[in-house]
Amino acid sequence: MADQILSPFKRGDRVKILHSPMTGRVAALLGPLGPKGVPIYSIRLRRKPKSAYVEVREDQLELLPATGK
Repeated sequence: MADQILSPFKRGDRVKILHSPMTGRVAALLGPLGPKGVPIYSIRLRRKPKSAYVEVREDQLELLPATGK
């Protein structure tokens, strides 16, 4: 399909929000909703007592290395 978005991030990837101390996991790719069609991601931030979600442009995210358990 030509309409598919090639994404550098997939669901569950650990990411850091640039220019912020916040890290989280990719919850969903919302699509090309940003300025000039930039992909927007929903990021889950672990907070107590509940998790919080933020929506961030693709160019504002940095992939963090996977931690081995």
